[in-house]
Amino acid sequence: MTEQMILRIEDLYKSFGDHEVLKGISLSLNKGETKVVVGPSGTGKSTMLNNINMLIPPDQGRIYLEDVDVTTTTDLTKIRQEIGFVFQDFGLFDHLTARDNVMIGLTRVKKMAGKEAAELAMLELRRVGLEKHAGQYPAELSGGQKQRVGIARALAMQPKLILFDEPTSALDPELIGEVLTVMKNLARDGMTMLIVSHEMGFARTVSDQIIFMENGVIVEQGSPEQLFNNPQQERTREFLFKLTDLYGEGGG
Repeated sequence: MTEQMILRIEDLYKSFGDHEVLKGISLSLNKGETKVVVGPSGTGKSTMLNNINMLIPPDQGRIYLEDVDVTTTTDLTKIRQEIGFVFQDFGLFDHLTARDNVMIGLTRVKKMAGKEAAELAMLELRRVGLEKHAGQYPAELSGGQKQRVGIARALAMQPKLILFDEPTSALDPELIGEVLTVMKNLARDGMTMLIVSHEMGFARTVSDQIIFMENGVIVEQGSPEQLFNNPQQERTREFLFKLTDLYGEGGG
């Protein structure tokens, strides 16, 4: 059986002024795969995610969601419905409850009836362990709970893939595990995910492939076993050793 390709990136370039951030990035993601992107700060990881759903259009290159060229489509709203995005800083509306934050895309973008949207929102909040917090506002939630609301909001749109941009970097250490557990469950359930993270234990146990980026290029990509035990590039070995030393093997 041939695997169904969900995402294909070909030769992506992006500059801000004179600073070239992406220098010819290519990668692909099949249905049900989880890939984790690691690399130093400022290396273009977040820019690549922002290119994928055209929050920041690339200067050059092609991005395909299944057979649709995202870079030339005239219906970006539809594309963004099919690509979930979980942000570093949660991105919740402070004046809306957890349930209403999950519902808003369903009612505003998908034009779903309120009752149906509320049922789906509750289903997704249950999935991330927050059913009892549905009526609370972001100010009443911990950072980990806010991030799980963000994940529920992405899931409610029933996307083809979800992008995660450092989903645990704004969290206190004791709250990281609850978010990673939800993401592990999603991987187990076959959600297609591209994750920028420094959580090495998580990357090692959950990802199908780790992608090491530096200075706007992919230095090396391969299975966790290959990159941790037998990297082809000395720079990969050095970086992963430093990161594992800093953040540990655990990752929740």
